[in-house]
Amino acid sequence: MLKWRKKIFFYIGGLPMTKVAIIGGGPAGLTAAIEGAKKGFQVDLFERYKVGDDIRCAEGFFDTLNLLGEPKYGVRFKVDQLELEIEHLYTFPLDEKVNIWMIDRSEWQRGLAEEAKSLGVNVIENSPISKEKYEELRKHYDWVIDSTGAPSVTSRVYGFSTFYKENAGITAQYTLHGDFSSWLGRLKAALEEHYNGYYWIFPKSEQEANIGIIFFTENDLNPWQELERILEKEGLSDYERSRKLGGICPVVRPKKLVYDNVLLTGDAAGLVSALHGGGIDCACISGKIAIECIEENNVDEYEKHIDEVLGGRLKGEKRLANLVWKLNRSITDRVVKAVHQSEKPLGEYGFLNGNADAFEKLGVLRGLIPALWKH
Repeated sequence: MLKWRKKIFFYIGGLPMTKVAIIGGGPAGLTAAIEGAKKGFQVDLFERYKVGDDIRCAEGFFDTLNLLGEPKYGVRFKVDQLELEIEHLYTFPLDEKVNIWMIDRSEWQRGLAEEAKSLGVNVIENSPISKEKYEELRKHYDWVIDSTGAPSVTSRVYGFSTFYKENAGITAQYTLHGDFSSWLGRLKAALEEHYNGYYWIFPKSEQEANIGIIFFTENDLNPWQELERILEKEGLSDYERSRKLGGICPVVRPKKLVYDNVLLTGDAAGLVSALHGGGIDCACISGKIAIECIEENNVDEYEKHIDEVLGGRLKGEKRLANLVWKLNRSITDRVVKAVHQSEKPLGEYGFLNGNADAFEKLGVLRGLIPALWKH
């Protein structure tokens, strides 16, 4: 009996631990690292810089699917009002169905990294991954999770890095310092007539805010010149500028999300909203799904599970965005005015979850959109 028990103990203790390499210490990578450690995996996370450096983000944390909850770290305030400017300015109170927080993303990511370390994750900073190193990771680990953003390391290895820029929004943003005390608790998004996209004002504190612009379709405009015009329009041109950054927001998924033993997550997987350009929540969710698929030994179902959880929202956001860009600005303004006059909470309409049907139905009922609209 004792011999049998020793044999079982040796077998359990001798089971090979699943080894996972995570490339990228952003939202998807850090979430995957924490979830993987909780599952008992051996997790090594490789971050090109120091975790929390090189942040390119408006720092609004959207949880419109109510799957994540309030961020554990770096929260500045919960957003309770959204201002939307088209031809007129409309203010919408946000209910529990539209959860948005302003965060300090550097602080948030550093907090996640410390949590990951406390669970046994080996966080290796200042460690860029070359093609050669990528192949080494693939050989030495059971699974590799690519959370490197766009273009991803995987895309450089497999030759599809240009795909991201061809299917992405283009952004430009300043971080400004000045008096934003009247802005706390609210965000502003403004749609303008001469480009498909919008500009935003996202305050972080009484003295600091991120102001940026995104183009979702190609045009001949210079985003930085447009941003300068917007600062003048909003009376912010004299404010101190502490950061200037630009980038891309990939809004289309690559043909595959799994390459051999590598899973793409977050921006690397093109999981960014085509409506507002946000992707933190989708990144975190995709990191969780990747780990769940590895644990359940069904990585072949990874893309299917992504579709089940995120596909409906992302496709709906794309359809709603296309509808807005297709309509003229006056019609869009009148539909939004009808929403505002209904006095229903914005969450009831589900627009931020891609409910294009509700937007179109309201437009049809008000006689603003043709009933036989062809998609």
